[in-house]
Amino acid sequence: MLYLNLQQLRLRDYRCFEAIDIDFHSKLTILVAANGGGKTAILDAIAVAFGPYIGAFDEAVGKHFESSDIRQFRVRETATNEMEYAAQGVRLEASGCIPDSNTSSTIWRRSLTSPTKAKTTIRDSKKLIDYGKRLQAAVRTPGKDVLLPLIAYYGTGRLWQQKKRTEAKGIQHTSRTIGYADCVDPASSYKSFVEWFRYWNLNAKDLQFKNQTLSPAYQEFIDYIASVTGAVDTCLAPVGWKDIEYSFRLDHLVAHHDQYGELPVALLSDGIRNMIGMVADIAFRATKLNGQLGAKAATQTPGIVLIDEIDMHLHPQWQQIVLQSLTQAFPQMQFIVTTHSPQVLSSVRRENIRVIGPDPSGRIVAQPPLAMTYGEPSGDVMHSVMLVDPQPPVSEKADLQRLTAWVDQGNYASAEATQLMQSLITALGGQHPQLQRLRRSIQRQEALNIQRQESLKR
Repeated sequence: MLYLNLQQLRLRDYRCFEAIDIDFHSKLTILVAANGGGKTAILDAIAVAFGPYIGAFDEAVGKHFESSDIRQFRVRETATNEMEYAAQGVRLEASGCIPDSNTSSTIWRRSLTSPTKAKTTIRDSKKLIDYGKRLQAAVRTPGKDVLLPLIAYYGTGRLWQQKKRTEAKGIQHTSRTIGYADCVDPASSYKSFVEWFRYWNLNAKDLQFKNQTLSPAYQEFIDYIASVTGAVDTCLAPVGWKDIEYSFRLDHLVAHHDQYGELPVALLSDGIRNMIGMVADIAFRATKLNGQLGAKAATQTPGIVLIDEIDMHLHPQWQQIVLQSLTQAFPQMQFIVTTHSPQVLSSVRRENIRVIGPDPSGRIVAQPPLAMTYGEPSGDVMHSVMLVDPQPPVSEKADLQRLTAWVDQGNYASAEATQLMQSLITALGGQHPQLQRLRRSIQRQEALNIQRQESLKR
């Protein structure tokens, strides 16, 4: 079965890019670049690419280009640093699978030709718009349980900001398409999820109190809750937190731990509560869009999820398995994420990675790394993929390199080498891995010298 996905994105005169083409893996793509290299810009552009689809639904607003998205550059050298907008404005061409279009790949385009006198075009996105409109019409038609693909974007501004009930607006609309509300707002605070999760729990408890646990309505609410909690349990297994529920005693979302008991999610660490919030929000949206799937909504809903800095606030051990957990919790989703973490990169194969940077001709490209990554030590990935020396540029680094050269040349017994070794042991400690390697090398060389001397005596 074909699902909505993104296969390629071509950008022209967009923010920092004069031109860039990116191919996406069907299940998981990780974008890698230096700070300011355009990773977040690409996620923003993907959100714009799917703006016409999202805008076709009652409860959603699609994302458009802003004037600040048009690339600016120097036309001439001036003391006032004059910057001009690109003459043709910003242009986007996307290709991907649009179900019901009789082809496995469809191209659509969007552009903003002027910073002040134009709007983001949608005329070249007709097939995407029509697909969204067909689904919206089906949602309004009794007896049609169409499968709605999820689109969601989680930026670095994603925060857990649960409000007290007295401050919250509560549930205003109940349409399935609520699952698309603010879905590409990268600064989501998960408030909508908390409201709905409370609503599901409240109704389930009310039916339980009325001894109606065998009713279809009770099972419906229990299935919705199970869809969300199942996804959260899968992704939080590494840290032991599980079984989220809405506590009416505390009026907060709470989580459980075999060692620490029950605690409000708001009191947990940034990494844990933001992972709970993001995973629960994805599962909530999938469940709201496709409630007919019941407890399997999270695992059976297709879609595209964008996550900026997937490693944000996570311990390195968790970084090594976060992508595995997400793809296990949401196996039908296409994930496109960014990272600065070699631990994340070492958990995926090179074909899932796109390194953004200049090629030998200076043209900016997004390509898989040449080096292997899957199962490699993170220090090796840092060096081969991110082009960063795993050893930090501390003041002793030059001395370590000098001592290493002397040892390799067999000059380890000189007074200068001996003194340098002692000073480095004082500064870095005798257990420093590189110093230990040098001492082992010295021991091997000394043993070989003894063997040679003994053989000469014979």
